[in-house]
Amino acid sequence: MGHRIIAIIGRPRTLAPLIARFGPPAPVELPFGLILAPLDEERLDALAVSSAPAFEGFTYLTPAMAAEIGRALGSGPALYLETDYHGGAGFQSAALFEAGTLLWRRAEAALGPRQGQSWLSRFCKPSEPRAPSPISAGLAHLGVRASGGRDEFDRVGLAEFRSLEALGLDPSRRLRPDQDQDPREG
Repeated sequence: MGHRIIAIIGRPRTLAPLIARFGPPAPVELPFGLILAPLDEERLDALAVSSAPAFEGFTYLTPAMAAEIGRALGSGPALYLETDYHGGAGFQSAALFEAGTLLWRRAEAALGPRQGQSWLSRFCKPSEPRAPSPISAGLAHLGVRASGGRDEFDRVGLAEFRSLEALGLDPSRRLRPDQDQDPREG
């Protein structure tokens, strides 16, 4: 089963100005007082259309989009994230914003386990602690704490949202510029 989402996570007050630009669907409530605003192509385009390439390790986050996200956020921290996994292979990327400034961005690729090897063991030796993933590191900055063998990603329940559709976005509803309305709406 795959996992592919693009979103911004933060406290409601921090994300309120950004969410006001998007309209429905409402953001998803997460533990630790956080909310998640999913980003589909339409929402990404509303943030900033740019011909510049995305930052290394990201599919969508360009310098222009990062600047626009920073301008659109409230004063607290927020985490932009991208995931694209299937069968343990893929990538995740995260960018942390605070007070409108991009503080850091990180990406991590996983090529999947070799036969007889777990996915996790690709990233650490048994005697070494595993470094947090980019998303978990960002969530820790937002106040999420790993506990009981569950990392920050799992503690906020991101594993249960495997697609933008699971977050309430319907990619088939995107209108072409020459359409006045969605044909399903009559």
